[in-house]
Amino acid sequence: MGNSLRSTERVVVTLLVLTFVAFSLASCKGSGGGAKQITLAVNSGVEGDALKQAARDYEALTGISVSIAEFPYDNLFEKEHIDLMAATGAYDLIMLDDPWFPRFASEELLTPLTPLYQRRGQSGPEDDFVRSSIAVCKHPYESGELFALPYVGNSQLFFYRKDLFEKHNLKEPATWDDVLTAVKTIDERERSGAPGGGRVYGYVMRAARGNSAVADFMPIFWAFGAEMFDANGKPSVNSQEGINALRFMLELGKHTPPGYASFNASEVSAHLLQGTAAMSINWPAWISAFDDPAKSKVVGKMNFGGLPGEKAPGRAEIGNWLIAIPRGSRNVDTAFDFLLWATTDEQMKKSALTGNPPTRRSVFNDPELRAKLPAYPAQLRSLETSKPRPRTPQWNEIENVFGIYLSRANSGEITAEEAMNSANIEIAKIVDRNVK
Repeated sequence: MGNSLRSTERVVVTLLVLTFVAFSLASCKGSGGGAKQITLAVNSGVEGDALKQAARDYEALTGISVSIAEFPYDNLFEKEHIDLMAATGAYDLIMLDDPWFPRFASEELLTPLTPLYQRRGQSGPEDDFVRSSIAVCKHPYESGELFALPYVGNSQLFFYRKDLFEKHNLKEPATWDDVLTAVKTIDERERSGAPGGGRVYGYVMRAARGNSAVADFMPIFWAFGAEMFDANGKPSVNSQEGINALRFMLELGKHTPPGYASFNASEVSAHLLQGTAAMSINWPAWISAFDDPAKSKVVGKMNFGGLPGEKAPGRAEIGNWLIAIPRGSRNVDTAFDFLLWATTDEQMKKSALTGNPPTRRSVFNDPELRAKLPAYPAQLRSLETSKPRPRTPQWNEIENVFGIYLSRANSGEITAEEAMNSANIEIAKIVDRNVK
């Protein structure tokens, strides 16, 4: 009852603030307070769809027009970066995938948010936001200036077939060694256990070049005690821990469907949904499909847990969507008003109902959402302990190179040691080219 009352009070306060903004726009100038229209660049997908709906609701409430510029994921970074570098002011708000954030922040392309909070008598974002999600909005990471707010709280989960674990008396994996034991057991005993009588492979993973291979490898890499950079900022993927992690990935590959070295998310999810693979690292966006009989042959049989550990505790890769205000925006105050409104718990709950994990604890703990989305407790634990990809402006280039060598190792072209040594050399070149 207390939480409900506080939520209602926040709604009332928000509505009063927005009503005041709408009536006072005509007299405000300079910092964008008088804007009658703002423009928002969004990702084409479920994340952007929720924000587009929020924009329509905001228009109806305030009378301020929100123009939408929508781009596919593969083009969004380039479109935003080119505009912000040219300071055209075409966008007042932009969606950012969190690995892109260090590039935009280090190039001073984003508006600091703390002064905007202070002008409203606030010190910063509410404590309700998950700390790991706020951390990726700061530059430097975790301790620096705040340049964005987190909108979609993606972090990886470990998907596994609970019915097969029960059938073969297997425990929920706490370590990657537990995973391998379970993978081998299921692979050996379920040669005709798939729907239709086919084989159930113990594991399935993405190992296509680039992001796919890297995303599925990083939780293993970290669990084995490896890091991409050492304490001095030098590339260290070819440490013994890193090589051991890749060797382990290749061992998993022996129990994975043929062709996995070219798999992306759709192939992995297809094997899980069709019941032809028992375990995988995956993202929350796929959870709802497993309870849809039109898509899934394993309805009610999949469980979702945290990432296993090994030498180090298991940690998921965080993959949050952020919203930021470009430094070149001519409508900063109005953009900030929309940003605060779109990231309230009420708006985030609406987004969650469309399939987007929130970044607020109160939304993860909402009774209605927990009843509809039973994986939410696991998702919250995963997000709270998640780890970001290295916070370097060169991440896009590094990820591409690293993913090429990981994929080549998984396809059998080169050994784990050769892959990691070659990747380390190429990553060092990227870093050296960008040293100022």
